[in-house]
Amino acid sequence: MTLPFIDSHAHLNLMPPGTPAETVLGKAREAGLVALVNVGTDRERSRESVLLATTFPDIYATVGLHPGDAHLWDGEMEREFLELAGKIRVVAIGETGLDFSYGDPPKDVQEASFAAHLSLAQTVDLPLVIHCREAFDRVFSLLKNHSLPSRPGVFHCFTGGWEEAKMALDLGFLLSFSGIVTFRNAEDLRDVASRVPADRMMVETDCPYLAPVPYRGKTNEPAYLPETLRMLASCRKEDPGSLAETLLDNTRRLFNMDTEHPG
Repeated sequence: MTLPFIDSHAHLNLMPPGTPAETVLGKAREAGLVALVNVGTDRERSRESVLLATTFPDIYATVGLHPGDAHLWDGEMEREFLELAGKIRVVAIGETGLDFSYGDPPKDVQEASFAAHLSLAQTVDLPLVIHCREAFDRVFSLLKNHSLPSRPGVFHCFTGGWEEAKMALDLGFLLSFSGIVTFRNAEDLRDVASRVPADRMMVETDCPYLAPVPYRGKTNEPAYLPETLRMLASCRKEDPGSLAETLLDNTRRLFNMDTEHPG
């Protein structure tokens, strides 16, 4: 059974050299792809995401600076992102957030970049794509102290526990699950996925990273996303087809997509 899906977080421009986007998309369409959100992580990759979205009718784009590069944030980048955010098929600001797993860039530098993205999202009224690793307390603190867009956004590649999930949900965010949920040692994450309201979930690849079982260790691609969908349905004891349709609707609604008549 082919499951229809939107890959809510992908990086086609980071696939290995010699991997044409058209080839990757062709395989994904055969696997059930309806649309894909190509996520910006810095100035150049945000530009590339917008270009992909203007080239392929089933691709949408986001613009943002990954917290790992927060030291690059400046006024010029802010002005460019403000301009890019107004382009057709740009559906969100991010990925942005905090990543304290490596200790660099410094926390205050990351927080300044994140705060600027929060202000940008509120200004253009586009949802946020949040990257959060080992920083939930500070992320929630900053979110609570800033005005949020009318559709707050999504915690991408969610790996927190149920308490963090509840806090994100209470702030109006959706939670997106990646191939990590298929990993053997991800029992706690599967428990969280089983408890999140169905209308507050999304699914993603984060390709080329985090390929789901049975492709773990390989370069991830959108065609593999149905494996994650089936695992989510299994741990929730739901029909995969029904859950797939629900997640489609959730993603369309958050990103204000017209996937029936793209372009």
